Amino acid sequence: MSRFIAMTLIALLSQPLFAFQDTDAKAWIDKVVARVGGMDGLHRLKDVQYTYIYQLPNGKQDVSIERYIFDGEASWAEYTKGDATMPETKGKVVQGYDGKTAWATIDGQLSSDEKVVKRADFLRKTNYYWFAMMHKLGDPGLQYKSKGTKTLEGIPYQLVEVGFENGVGDVQDTYLLYINPFTHLVDQFLFTVMDFDRKEPLLMRVDYETFEGVTLPTMRRYIPSNWEAEPQGDGWVLEVMQDITFNNGFKKTDFSKGGG
Repeated sequence: MSRFIAMTLIALLSQPLFAFQDTDAKAWIDKVVARVGGMDGLHRLKDVQYTYIYQLPNGKQDVSIERYIFDGEASWAEYTKGDATMPETKGKVVQGYDGKTAWATIDGQLSSDEKVVKRADFLRKTNYYWFAMMHKLGDPGLQYKSKGTKTLEGIPYQLVEVGFENGVGDVQDTYLLYINPFTHLVDQFLFTVMDFDRKEPLLMRVDYETFEGVTLPTMRRYIPSNWEAEPQGDGWVLEVMQDITFNNGFKKTDFSKGGG
């Protein structure tokens, strides 16, 4: 073996595994992003407001009016019900995230309670992410790995694992997408929640609606699972987005601390 060939092999073998499998996986990700309208399509709509219902298996719900500005990913919500995630909190809760800092008010007063602010930080980023996830799959700092195919109910799903480079996002969760090769939509996916040290996956199943050329996951439900996408139990958490409106004219100042 020549010195040149040996050095080339060493260089190739030193690359991450993702480098050998990126091309196929990235091609499927590009198809998904294009199918839902692309990030440009989302940004063309400027901002959004919708009613969000989050329901636990026991029937307890959070209901919030959600508002996002797509440029800068600012997020705001006013809760009309918080029985699911904040049953101990009395008074009207408003949360906000201006793209850098999260905050919360209770009955109009800024909260300094660390637990309340941390919950606001998690929910503002998480709720925005679930709304725009399929558009954000092409964001910088993501890694893709092809995991073959798996046939469910006659559909040969393309499996793509999505990870995050170090320093991208608050935590480095792992997602395993089931991409429908006929529709180019993600019908379901597995995901971890490392913010809460959850390494075992949850299974999320998704239904979509299209608005002005942009396709969004308006009905979602998730449950504990294994990595074979087999639900563990029957306690599904339900997430519904309804009454969706775009181009509402929100200003970034509305999302500043105590705004809105």
